[in-house]
Formats: sequence, structure tokens, C-alpha cells
Amino acid sequence: MSEGRFIIEGEWSGYQSSQQRIVHRTVHKGSWEKLRTWAEQAKAIRYTDGTWLWLTVRDCKPRERVKEIHGYDSLIRDCCYHNVSAVADLPNRRVAP
Repeated sequence: MSEGRFIIEGEWSGYQSSQQRIVHRTVHKGSWEKLRTWAEQAKAIRYTDGTWLWLTVRDCKPRERVKEIHGYDSLIRDCCYHNVSAVADLPNRRVAP
């Protein structure tokens, strides 16, 4: 018996409503509960320019084929790892010259 899968989809808010569009879609194994729980609770990631990446989570249907869009994999992974929902709250990883 195979374990379930879920989809995380991200829609960028844009600067105007006409700019809203899906920019991220990935499929994950059901065993990655931490990521799913974080995405469901966070609901969005806030950028420093005032825009948002709105997150939705849903289960995959059996044998569903999903066209993935790997636009923000590392941002979502980093926000989940640090348990934050704003880019400004991520630890600064830049080293001063």
C-alpha cells in the first residue's frame, strides 16, 4: 500500500490584482507532516515589498498527475525549517565582506 501525497500550491499576490498568478506547485510524500502542518498554519509567506505568496495544501487524488512548478522550493523549505512566515524573519545568511 502506497502512502498518500499532498500538493502545496503558491499564488503570488502581485502588486495589483491583475498580476496574481500561480508561481509554485509541488507534490510531497504524506510522511512529510512537518511541511504540511507548517504550510496549513502559515497560509502565506510575506515578502519585504508587501506582496504575499499565498499557500494552499490539498491531498492528491489517486493516480493524479500534477504539473509541478518549482518556483519557490527553497524559500518554502527555509520558512518551514525556521518556522516563520515572512522573508524578513529568516536568519540573515549573508556574510559581510
